[in-house]
Amino acid sequence: MVAAVLAGVGLGWWAIAMLVQWLSAALARRRHPAASPRHLASDFSIVAPLAGQRDACAAYIGSLEELARQGAEVLICVASAGDGAVELARSRWPAAPILVGSDDTFNPKMNNVRKGLEAASRSIVVLCDAGIAVTLDELRRAAALLSDKVGLVLALKVGWSPENFAAELECAYINGHQARFLLAADRLGMPVASGGMTILSRDVLDQIGGHQGFLNYIADDYSVVRTVRDQAGRTTWLANTMPRLAVGHRGWSDVWRRQVRWGSTRLNLTREVGVLALLDPAIGWLISAIVGAVGLAALGWGAASVALALVAHSLAWLIAEAWFLAAYGLPFGPRAWVASLVRETLVPLLVIQAWRGRRKIDWRGTDLAAGWRPAGDGAHGRHV
Repeated sequence: MVAAVLAGVGLGWWAIAMLVQWLSAALARRRHPAASPRHLASDFSIVAPLAGQRDACAAYIGSLEELARQGAEVLICVASAGDGAVELARSRWPAAPILVGSDDTFNPKMNNVRKGLEAASRSIVVLCDAGIAVTLDELRRAAALLSDKVGLVLALKVGWSPENFAAELECAYINGHQARFLLAADRLGMPVASGGMTILSRDVLDQIGGHQGFLNYIADDYSVVRTVRDQAGRTTWLANTMPRLAVGHRGWSDVWRRQVRWGSTRLNLTREVGVLALLDPAIGWLISAIVGAVGLAALGWGAASVALALVAHSLAWLIAEAWFLAAYGLPFGPRAWVASLVRETLVPLLVIQAWRGRRKIDWRGTDLAAGWRPAGDGAHGRHV
């Protein structure tokens, strides 16, 4: 009787996890109906934050300069004239239009970019994450999805050109896991967001209260998505295109701290998002492999047969991820396969660390959680 229960639970759990893995890949491969690009470069205001020399990388500044040359309005934002990014940006683009100043909300990113959002004068406003290489073609194709029903389009960033294994692991988090699940959830109509490009019309931005629309939740990208849906009454989409972030060389501690911060932030969004984040290990490669092995052992399978089953489980898991990445032209070589398994092995530890750190979320030296506390059901909060 016990063996039958273990077999049923173990194999059932494994089947559900594998179904989620393949279903998420299939959904994420789907694209929204494409629309013909109708916006010109002169229709775009690009609000581009910088904070520190790393943000002023050559690819990012070069792409902004090219967009300006093509006719877009580029508004580079820094919080202080003494920021090291200013001198580096000027060395790479002497005529760079740089706005200086800071607000006083709980969110340092929004403190930096508010002036840019208010100065934007074109019909389409784009808030761009630092470091990504943006092209006019990507902008036009993403903005083409805006309509009377779609009030905001967010283009997820993807990791590119990792130079060491820690950077490969970061790509495994950004591309194979986060992008896959966010795109899948978006295709199901759920409100989701992450870093990249946030694209909306000037009219919608005004309708949601400008920068205030980014401050109703602890994460500014998720906040603007929810605010456009709740206040403007329009849906939001993730774009079919994803701009690339050259990750280069990464340190292990930097990669880990960033993932813990994102995990802690998700736990502070809403109860629904928090529950999904806590359930992540249960449907991951490691836990599903363990319970599946227990189920097979309960059926009387020998050690060698169970080991072969685990190899098959791992291959099926990685092939699903590779299938998703191939749809967007993202590489997935042998080192990336190893990075994905390392990522999956670390999922339980990551969730534990994120839970423990949910009350103190460090973002470039600022504790986001110190100025933000959920009110009521956690859907809204306050800022100082």
